[in-house]
Amino acid sequence: MSCGNPHATPCTEVLSLTYLYVDGEIDEVHYLEVTTHLAECPPCNESYAAEVSIKAMVKRSCGDAEITAECRARIVAEVRQISATYRDYATYRD
Repeated sequence: MSCGNPHATPCTEVLSLTYLYVDGEIDEVHYLEVTTHLAECPPCNESYAAEVSIKAMVKRSCGDAEITAECRARIVAEVRQISATYRDYATYRD
């Protein structure tokens, strides 16, 4: 994924940090890098917006529902697998 313009922070790095950015769990240095990149790169900004929408949809759908530790572990494993696949795809496209 790339808009074709050079960026200080590569698209692949920004995409790998998207989940931390969306969740507000990113450190200050990376926060500034991702924020700057998203302002400059429409494709990455679209990806970010999609993640924000998905997070909001999950929150609306699940609310404060509690899940078992086993279920949470399965979800985390699946998200990690999807993230790795997406990063590989983004790297290929850059």
